[in-house]
Amino acid sequence: MEAEAGACLRRNEPHRVTRRRRYRAEFINPADKRPHGSRAFANVAGKLPNMFRNDQKERHMLFRVGRIFAVCCVSAAAVKCAAAADLPYVKSPPPVELPAGWAGFYLGGQVGYGADSVRWRNLGGSTFFSPLNSLTRDRGSGVIGGGQLGYNFQYNRFVFGVEGSVSAADFDRSFTSPYFPATDVWSSKLTWLTTVTGRVGYGFDTWLPYIKGGFAAGNVETSIRDNALGVISQGSAVHSGWTLGGGVEVKLTRQLSLGLEFMHTGLGRSNDINGSVAAGLVPATPETYGVGLRSDSITARFNYLFGQ
Repeated sequence: MEAEAGACLRRNEPHRVTRRRRYRAEFINPADKRPHGSRAFANVAGKLPNMFRNDQKERHMLFRVGRIFAVCCVSAAAVKCAAAADLPYVKSPPPVELPAGWAGFYLGGQVGYGADSVRWRNLGGSTFFSPLNSLTRDRGSGVIGGGQLGYNFQYNRFVFGVEGSVSAADFDRSFTSPYFPATDVWSSKLTWLTTVTGRVGYGFDTWLPYIKGGFAAGNVETSIRDNALGVISQGSAVHSGWTLGGGVEVKLTRQLSLGLEFMHTGLGRSNDINGSVAAGLVPATPETYGVGLRSDSITARFNYLFGQ
């Protein structure tokens, strides 16, 4: 029996070994190929699942796409820089500061030269200095200067304003009498002049041409003297009337402007001399003269405009 058992064992041993080897080959070699010696590990690595190989392909593909995208970006930036380098450099112009308008209060001064024309008319019953109802003319000239204050309103380029001025004048004239030239001397003098005017102008940025007109008043001193007898008749009266003219101003800065102005003024007639002849030589003879005056003047002006 032992011999039979041993024979059976010997008969069954190759079968068991073969089955064990087949199971082992199936476990490490799904393709049912028997490994050979030292290439067994390489064969196992070559038979890894497809998912690992797919991951490597995806990484490689992403790397290639990223590299292509980077090259495209660098090329576009280089082309843009080259195009910008070819463009000419244009320097931005400096900002231009436009002058402010003409609206607001202004204060200034003026100085110039003028001349007047005086008309004397004998209104009384005396013929001591001139015939009755006679008209005598004379002319004077001199310096005029003073100050002005005004306010401007501006609508677009149109400038509307009101201005007041006061000036001292020295339009002085003395002349020999056309009736008694050997003895008599006539004289007249405009001592001051004031105006209240409106004006309208059109602004060309820094230039303002304008016209103006309104009320005027001034003081006129007159005298008639007989040097032979020492007789004198004189008077001083304020005359009122009108003035009309125009000018132009130009801005030197936003606040300061210079200008040139021409004005024609007419002062109405007033009874400047109204009384008896002095010294009692002809006590019953009254002397009455009405005097009217017109003047022309040209002045240089400067103004300071507030609120600019």
